[in-house]
Amino acid sequence: MDSPTMLVIGHDVSPETVLVQAGTLASWAAERGVRIVPGVAGTALPDPAALDAVAVLGSAQGAWDDAVPWLADEIAYLRRVIDAGTPILGICFGGQLLARVLGGTAHPADGRHENGWRTIDSYEPDVIVDGPWMEFHFDAFTAPPSSEVLARSSRCDQAFRQDRHLGVQFHPEITPAEFETWAARWTGTAIEDRFAELGISTDGLRAETAARAEASRVASWRLFDDFGRGAGLCLDTTAARATA
Repeated sequence: MDSPTMLVIGHDVSPETVLVQAGTLASWAAERGVRIVPGVAGTALPDPAALDAVAVLGSAQGAWDDAVPWLADEIAYLRRVIDAGTPILGICFGGQLLARVLGGTAHPADGRHENGWRTIDSYEPDVIVDGPWMEFHFDAFTAPPSSEVLARSSRCDQAFRQDRHLGVQFHPEITPAEFETWAARWTGTAIEDRFAELGISTDGLRAETAARAEASRVASWRLFDDFGRGAGLCLDTTAARATA
């Protein structure tokens, strides 16, 4: 039997970088026998009917900003994915965009941004632990009215489930290698200039990401297992859990 296929969509990066930014989602997929296909927003993407799942990663752009050149096409594509009955996993920007497509909202965080390793309030701790999780967002989402909110923080919704779709505001997939792709893009920019105000630093985040890497991987695989079971990607994870 062919392996289930998951399209992973990145933004303003190469397909090779998408695979790095997939982080622990990529290692989880390899362990569970899920084949990842990298895609980039604004380029030709596979027929949703030929996919078993789609994951949408983060972006420096705003999921609310219709001036982003490739955003309208990505929204149209995700609507096709939903119409095809293919489950979507949205992470950070991806969670915001999924919320928007399903009838919620994506919007600037207006002072409610979160940056660094933060704890959240999980309503399903067997699926989403309280953390800490890596947060790095200046925008946020309001979960769709018909969805089930799985977690919140004092500042915004953090996770929701609707049918077989799952959106999260934090970055469960973060790894030290993925972190370096972030740092390469913000070093010397206005984003890094804000770090003192935010109470963080590149070196501090790098060190904490390395220290938390294994615990974060274990927590992320638990979350991905739940999505995978709902999506029909992995029906029996008992043996694999022994290695998590």
